[in-house]
Amino acid sequence: MDDRKRLAAIIRDHLARERISREQFAFKTKLGKSTVDKLLIGLFSEKTLSVVESQTGLSLRTSPPPEPAAPRAVLAGPDPPSIAVLPFTNMSGDPEQEYFADGITEDITTALSHLRWLFVIARNSTFTYKGRAVDVRQVALELAVRYVLEGSVRTSGERIRVTGQLVDAASGKHIWAQRYDRELRDIFAVQDEITGNVVASIEPHLYAEEGIRAANQPPESIDAWSLVVRALGMINRVKHRQNEEAQALLERAIEIEPSYAKAHAVLGWAVWWATMAYWRPDTTEGYRQAQRHAENALSFDPAEPWGRMILGLSLSTARHHEQALVEFGAALDINPNFALGRMALGWGLLRAGQIEAAIAETSKPLRMSPMDSFAGIYTAIHGLALLGARRFSEALPFLRSSTAFAGYPGHYNALISCCGHLGLLEEAKFFIEVRNQVGPPICVSLLRRNLGGFAHCDVFAEGLVKAGVPE
Repeated sequence: MDDRKRLAAIIRDHLARERISREQFAFKTKLGKSTVDKLLIGLFSEKTLSVVESQTGLSLRTSPPPEPAAPRAVLAGPDPPSIAVLPFTNMSGDPEQEYFADGITEDITTALSHLRWLFVIARNSTFTYKGRAVDVRQVALELAVRYVLEGSVRTSGERIRVTGQLVDAASGKHIWAQRYDRELRDIFAVQDEITGNVVASIEPHLYAEEGIRAANQPPESIDAWSLVVRALGMINRVKHRQNEEAQALLERAIEIEPSYAKAHAVLGWAVWWATMAYWRPDTTEGYRQAQRHAENALSFDPAEPWGRMILGLSLSTARHHEQALVEFGAALDINPNFALGRMALGWGLLRAGQIEAAIAETSKPLRMSPMDSFAGIYTAIHGLALLGARRFSEALPFLRSSTAFAGYPGHYNALISCCGHLGLLEEAKFFIEVRNQVGPPICVSLLRRNLGGFAHCDVFAEGLVKAGVPE
């Protein structure tokens, strides 16, 4: 059985390296999805192995056994942020769930490898710790990583509970922890969902932790990456002054490393957001600059997901809806667990008139990354999608909670419209007064012009009129 699991792991590693899905592998080998699903958990025949060898070039039946564990030396660490995913512990007492625990560990490792700014230790190294009680700080020393992700799996009847925690390896500090309880109907669907949620949740926490680390570095050791993660933390606060400071940091990063795609992409995000929040007097030029930064990023790295997202937002804002949706799709093809990218796709779908799809898509970041520093934006855009569908009572709680971003007037506009539709005129009047302290005075004609060409324009303006907003 150990040999079967080892061969299954080799095939999973092959899929990760080639970046192909189970479905694509099933099509390529003509084995069928159910056969591939069994193969990936160690259930296969000699004939199946023969087919896989002929299609992949792997030598599965002649692969040498793994080398025995040797005394461990401390490795020299890579410069980029680095993480090791320890084998999740099967706490159910059911040997059959060992497959699930191993599978979710490997899927998370593979999914994290899509974050190209993050150095991820290969599963062959981390699985040498399987079944052992370990100190994460010792693991970090031996594998030379900054972060360790560990977790457990427990089943009870038809339910499964997966817990995970992200640890700063040097200090032992817990950065993130979450528990997922699911019905165990389709084991692979549950595995995929939890994997996506884990990766989407921990990515912003890693950015934040790296930003804190960078802020504590002496000035002479600051590099382009440090400047980018510090800037991300500032943009996420959605305030004017911090946005300007973030843009300055990103411009410094580009001076240090002119071809650094992520610096160009995140600068595009900062400029786009500043324009959206009315912090730039010339909105046309602001959006043009944001698109130019995104295009610069993609000229250096066509697979930069932030660059694809910003280009998509720029095209959507310019009413090029079909092209925008292509760019959003490309961002998520590169990183399927990009919660902010999911939000952008939902926003683009709403503007393009695909409202039910927008509601479905904007709900995903709220589940994937509920503690994200941009969670207020996810809430606002989901509420906006519900408003576009005229589901006003459902939209209201999301739009009410979105006012946590007090520096951005756009959230108030949607809330005022929703209150107007629901006849909550006193509440609408209060938020009109608050809104007018944040941005230029609200008026229906300006918002109708700003939203012209977007599918939700009419319902939005109709609610503003009902709320008593002047024309």
